[in-house]
Amino acid sequence: MTDKPSLKMKTRLTIWLCLPVLLLLIYMIWGIWKVSIKEGAKWKELANSQQLKSTVVPASRGSMYDAKGNVLAQSATVYRIYVDPIMLKQQCDARDKRIEELKAAIKEEDSTEKVLKYKEELDNAKTSTETFDELVEFLALKLKMDTGDVRTKLGDITSQYIILGEGIEKTLRDEIEDKLTELKIDGVRGEEQTKRVYPQESLAAHVLGYTDFEDNGIYGLEAYYDDYLKGVDGRVVTAKDKDGNDIPYRYKQSYDVQNGNDLNLNIDINIQYMLEKGLQKAYEENQPTDRVCGIIMNPKTGQVYAEATAFSYDPNEPSLISDKQVAAKLAGMKNSPEYETERQNAWSLQWKDKCVSELYFPGSVFKIITGASAIEEKAISLDETFNCNNHITVEDRDISCWTTGDHGAQNLAAAMANSCNPAFVQIGLKLGADNFVKYFDGFGYNELTGIDLPGEVNSYNIHQLSWLGPVELATSAFGQTNKVTPIQMITAVSAAVNGGYVVTPRVVSSITDQNGNVVKRNDREVKRQIISEETSAAMREILKGVVETNKSSNCYIPGYSIGGKSGTSQKLDENAKGDTYVGSYCAFAPAEDPEIIMLVLVDHPTGEQFYGSMVAAPICQEVLSEVLPYMGMFPNYTEEELESVSINVPNVQYYTVEEATKTLEELGFVVKIKGEGDTVLRQMPASVKIEHGGSVVLYTDQRTEIEKVTVPSIQGLTRSQAKATLETYGLNLIAEGSAAAEEVSYALGDQTYEPGTSVPLGTAVTVTFATMEVASQ
Repeated sequence: MTDKPSLKMKTRLTIWLCLPVLLLLIYMIWGIWKVSIKEGAKWKELANSQQLKSTVVPASRGSMYDAKGNVLAQSATVYRIYVDPIMLKQQCDARDKRIEELKAAIKEEDSTEKVLKYKEELDNAKTSTETFDELVEFLALKLKMDTGDVRTKLGDITSQYIILGEGIEKTLRDEIEDKLTELKIDGVRGEEQTKRVYPQESLAAHVLGYTDFEDNGIYGLEAYYDDYLKGVDGRVVTAKDKDGNDIPYRYKQSYDVQNGNDLNLNIDINIQYMLEKGLQKAYEENQPTDRVCGIIMNPKTGQVYAEATAFSYDPNEPSLISDKQVAAKLAGMKNSPEYETERQNAWSLQWKDKCVSELYFPGSVFKIITGASAIEEKAISLDETFNCNNHITVEDRDISCWTTGDHGAQNLAAAMANSCNPAFVQIGLKLGADNFVKYFDGFGYNELTGIDLPGEVNSYNIHQLSWLGPVELATSAFGQTNKVTPIQMITAVSAAVNGGYVVTPRVVSSITDQNGNVVKRNDREVKRQIISEETSAAMREILKGVVETNKSSNCYIPGYSIGGKSGTSQKLDENAKGDTYVGSYCAFAPAEDPEIIMLVLVDHPTGEQFYGSMVAAPICQEVLSEVLPYMGMFPNYTEEELESVSINVPNVQYYTVEEATKTLEELGFVVKIKGEGDTVLRQMPASVKIEHGGSVVLYTDQRTEIEKVTVPSIQGLTRSQAKATLETYGLNLIAEGSAAAEEVSYALGDQTYEPGTSVPLGTAVTVTFATMEVASQ
């Protein structure tokens, strides 16, 4: 008889049987804790990566607007075209498989109707090779790629994502999609990108800058205000199946996109265009080796209305070399080992903003600063005279005046008008080294102006007291020792004429968000007052006198009160012979209360002229002649100016004789009527500018023949003599040339009609005038 197990044995058996279950349960609880708590974040992230799809919604970069609200830069939707070679191969393989299936079906099928259907499909079917080749040729043509490169990319089955093109417009994207539909194939797709568009093309390119393919600002305002313009990308997170397709209604989380902020500029595209047109003319006429630049701004507020460097470039295609000569040079050396280095240098120079990133010797324009400092410090009086014997000796250095003659005794106003170097050497020495350094710093030459553009550099100077000996002080006084940036120079001159206030120049007026709310405002910022209003008023009067004294060599515009000063400096640090120059001119208006100031700089002109009065002053004159009336500042002619001012002759054809006569006489023209009719049928001249008091001939019937006169020779005559001579013959004068505004100037042999030519009565004859000697610097 078998003994029954004892209670102790039963208990032991139960424990041994339950222990594995308990251990398994503990292990399971530990595993759940580890996965859900200890490593929960990791597994959740892994699950999300497999079950959720995150799509980036790119932020739109903020736009830029000029002072009148015109778009200067904006973002547009374009596409990145890419290929999935694996998908493409699968579809091509499926096509060949289908062709084989159709061939087999035709052999086996009994139904005539089905056979015909299969044959039709087979006849229209293209093999994978045919389809692939056609797609390669199409994409190479449309994307302007090498056929071999396209074939390689489409056949690379090691990747599912190979980019074929960036920045593709929607029309081209649609053409590609239509082609894929035609070929009944997939694998080439387009995804949205944003592309920066500059509607004004090269206008204000150095101010605006440009962006790269990733929409990052590279140069100009695009770089300086990149953080404001960028915005923050949004995201859409959705559930997806094992094949990566969206699962509707399961899960969706959106994170709103924050588009970039907009920049509202002080730049006015009309003023910018006027400036760039003038700089382009200066470039073409003088062929400078180191470019041309110019700035127009408000001297009181620092608002920059226009700023440019010539040659410019198109920020829509920044890698395209705009200077034809440079482009031709590069084209001729493509196979040279130096090609890549030269191309990089050409790009760097083309994109560089000369106004803020390059230094130059300011020359005689700096005399404005020396004069203002000496008056403020009471180192000189306005009546004090300074003698010029053509040169002056300071220690062992003989310093010459720019002219071959001498200016004799002259006060500050005369010395400024004469641009006399010996006089300003004396003024600088009277000012003294301590005060010179004080005002050099005070006018802002030892600091950045703070203009809101990238790449601003500081001056190069020796204006530390330990380095500034008598010779250095003497040459610094007339702008031939220190090197400054154009933006530093115009900012300092602004302080000299605006009441003494050094202001921060600003390109951007305000920054606004997409709802129009102001994020940042660039209000007027005054750093310091360096001279008094009294000193500033004296400088304005002196500089107004400079223009009025030498009209032909300055920015003289009839009917306007303008102050200005030219500068011509030698680039001694680059050429010890001193035969490379910088010609510049700075002008402001109205002289009594300036609202606008302009600086033009021509760096190393290689034409016949190099003086600032000859290469830069005429550009200031032409540009301001357009800008001032555009800004609402209209001419107020003196009686003397009315005698020589040129006025546009309106076209009065088909006016009644009475209306035409009244219109022309109100403008100061003498009217001559030919014929017996009541209506003007023809006139001479029309739609040209002739001198005030010129004659306009009106023909009122068809029977009256056009009266002809003979053009006289006026070579060597003064302006008034030339005008009187032409009027005797019934002709009109159009005066041009460097001395067109001067009475003491003489007609060269250049006139539009040769002496003895028969022309209609009233014809306007263009005559070129020049002074007998080169005007002051």
